[in-house]
Amino acid sequence: MRATAPLLLLLVVLAIAPAFGQTSSSGAGTQAAVGSLPWSSLNAEQKRALAPLANHWRGLSSDQQRKWVAVSHNFNRMSPDEQTTLQGRMAEWAQLTAAQRTQARLNFYEVRRVPADEKRAKWEEYQALPAEERERLAGDRPKAPAGAAPALRPAPRTRVLRPAEAAGPGAVASSPAAFRSAAPVNRNTLLPQPPASVASTTTR
Repeated sequence: MRATAPLLLLLVVLAIAPAFGQTSSSGAGTQAAVGSLPWSSLNAEQKRALAPLANHWRGLSSDQQRKWVAVSHNFNRMSPDEQTTLQGRMAEWAQLTAAQRTQARLNFYEVRRVPADEKRAKWEEYQALPAEERERLAGDRPKAPAGAAPALRPAPRTRVLRPAEAAGPGAVASSPAAFRSAAPVNRNTLLPQPPASVASTTTR
């Protein structure tokens, strides 16, 4: 179970998703929210565990602060390497965009449905990877969207064209009169018959 604990803690870090990118830009002048836990109210162990969040603490909601404090309760039970990994994930979380934090929360809820044995196997598989490969996997985070989706514009209204207009000015009109003016067709050969003047000339 020791190998599973750091994995679950890392997933909890991703799940609580503090909105770092949405805090006010007024900096230290921003007052803490009502009901929040001031950083000064944390004990030494909690401050040590949550050190990567110190600069963002005032911008977190009271619910987010309490969740982070709950995560810190297990910090002293972890090995030094596991503590470093956990705090590294905290620091990385501060750099995520809102879309990436949302994706991480979805991944967390998906992982919660995975059986404990499978989680342990995945963690051991990850630990067996070379350091370079683990760094590469840690850096393969989803990229932020290039920009907001363009606003949809209504399709331009097209004018319904009459047959003559659609065919162009040089097209032959398809009116009944035009068909009547065409050369008659021989019913036996289905070939156009010559004009009457030409036919009379050829019979002479």
